[in-house]
Amino acid sequence: MATETVTVVPSTPPQPPPTKTVTKTAEAPEPTRTAEAPEPKTTAPAPDVYYENCDEARAAGAAPLHRGDPGYAPHLDRDGDGVACEPYVGH
Repeated sequence: MATETVTVVPSTPPQPPPTKTVTKTAEAPEPTRTAEAPEPKTTAPAPDVYYENCDEARAAGAAPLHRGDPGYAPHLDRDGDGVACEPYVGH
């Protein structure tokens, strides 16, 4: 009896093995310092200012004063419009 060898070829091409994705996290390099950054300058709050009258405010070069300005006070704002020690009209 004779033996015959038969090779079977599949009709679809063989599938490649599944791929495997590997993710590696790289560490960030240390930042290089070229020069030290200057310290931020902070402005000290304005000291409390009080003017007895508008003549004092004008002599200090602060007039006119607006509501919220250092030195503004209601007794300096005669018409209550938020502006104290306004210049005289016509002067």
